[in-house]
Amino acid sequence: MWATFFFAVCCTYLAGHVYSEERQCSRYHYEAQTLERIIRAEIDLVAVKNIVTNIEEKTEKVKNENNDELSRLAEKMDILQEKMNNLVRNISETKAAKEGSATSSMWKFCTSCKTTCSDVENSECKWMACKCKPGLSYHHATRKCLPDCGDYGYGNTYQVEIDTILEGFNTKVIHTISLEDCVQRCNMEKSFVCKTVEYYKPKQECHLSGETLYTKPEVHKTNMRDYITYTRDCN
Repeated sequence: MWATFFFAVCCTYLAGHVYSEERQCSRYHYEAQTLERIIRAEIDLVAVKNIVTNIEEKTEKVKNENNDELSRLAEKMDILQEKMNNLVRNISETKAAKEGSATSSMWKFCTSCKTTCSDVENSECKWMACKCKPGLSYHHATRKCLPDCGDYGYGNTYQVEIDTILEGFNTKVIHTISLEDCVQRCNMEKSFVCKTVEYYKPKQECHLSGETLYTKPEVHKTNMRDYITYTRDCN
């Protein structure tokens, strides 16, 4: 009987001890798992940071490469611009020599899709070259297109408009004359300040005027076949 009682007490003690050990082991195990999760999370954050840093470095590298490429492209465009300027100059000089006209000294190449004439005030892109807007005179010293030359006076070069006329304001009309002589008549005119030359090719007819396409926009007519209008530049 005593043996049975003693055995029961021992079993109870051992069972409680084991249960206590299991509870103690379980708490440590949970804390270890929590710590492991925290360490893994920190490792993940470091990995993400490294990935972001790597992306930033690659982005900066691509940006620098693009900037270098843009710089090289800009240099090529400058060279092309100069070549086109020379081409336009040669074409204009050849045309002037052939027709006997004194075209303006504005030579800069441009395109209609992207105007590149902003460095000359009141200019626009026409026939792939920078020209003054209709009726304005170019003043080389100030690089401006002016409505009136004023104290600068008028020179011997002209802005050209094709198939355009200044209707009804002809101060003097000269018949059967070449284009070259027509322009020279404007240069030498003494009775009034000649600002505009109109020339009608089929009849070799020369019209001189003290007005311009700018001062009389209401009579500025376009699509007038075989007419050429010259607006006189400033000195």
